[in-house]
Amino acid sequence: MRGGLAISPGRSEEVYKPPCYVASPYGFAESTSYWYKHVLLTMLNKYVEILDPWSVNIDHILSLPADKRKDLWLDLGDHHFNTIKNMAKLVIAGLDQEPPDIGTVAEVAWAAAHGIPVIGYRGDMRESGEDGLSYNLMVPAAIRRSGGITVASLTELENELQNPKRAVRFKSTG
Repeated sequence: MRGGLAISPGRSEEVYKPPCYVASPYGFAESTSYWYKHVLLTMLNKYVEILDPWSVNIDHILSLPADKRKDLWLDLGDHHFNTIKNMAKLVIAGLDQEPPDIGTVAEVAWAAAHGIPVIGYRGDMRESGEDGLSYNLMVPAAIRRSGGITVASLTELENELQNPKRAVRFKSTG
């Protein structure tokens, strides 16, 4: 069984920390990677075992000429999909930007298709979806189908993760 035990903040008993894939575009830019590493992952680490796609070393890909990288990029995509399917019990997806990052949306759909709950984090105030939706209807539909929810702030995300009666149930280990 993958996952860890930790002392829950404010409690003395051990609690299960489910393996959680963190899908996002936040590692692409200096302007978001600091926030990702030092704010988001620091908070998440209190509640989940982080499966961080941004921790994969891609120097071997970047060292090659552009025309030699295609298969290695596709292998990396396969690696991320396999990590979600075979290791994650939860996916947290950063869906800021307008529109949300297409790779992150693919990871959300993949998780939903494999019965892995998704918590979509959307701190971006812009809306472009159908009436009442922050983005294209297919994204929140996939999140709902996964058994997950969308949150609009880090406070809501943390409340969801620390609440023992949370709306989102982690994928069972069986």
